[in-house]
Amino acid sequence: MTSTSKKRKMLDIKLLKEMDVNLEVISLNKIQCDIKGPKDTPYENGKWKLNINFPENYPYKSPSIGFLDAIYHPNIDLNSGTICLNVLNEEWQPIYTLKHIFETFIPQLLTYPNPDDPLNIEAAEMYKSNFEKFKKCVTDFIKKQNDFHKK
Repeated sequence: MTSTSKKRKMLDIKLLKEMDVNLEVISLNKIQCDIKGPKDTPYENGKWKLNINFPENYPYKSPSIGFLDAIYHPNIDLNSGTICLNVLNEEWQPIYTLKHIFETFIPQLLTYPNPDDPLNIEAAEMYKSNFEKFKKCVTDFIKKQNDFHKK
């Protein structure tokens, strides 16, 4: 790991802590943290744990980010938690930080799903054909998640 990469990872972790994000540093290459659903969206009452893996050449290559908790979303694989988000996969720029991911990229993904580029085909089709039913599925998943974490 280059010293530039190490410094940048440490800076990103520091920025998340300053945002009061609940996080656990597993190693300098892996952290886990919580993200809450954006207000005025079907995800508003939800909270999920994310796994973030930094590549060796971070920030020149994007971190790998996935949901550890199940989330019903057209662009998130229900089983693996893999995220389909162009800014993480194809459009990543070294100027982006974890703060951008937590303040902008993930909230935008949850606020504006793209059902035309799905990882969860069922959720995408429901989002397009019956939005009220989609919102109920999201709410049911959040309730199950909340009940599970209360145990």
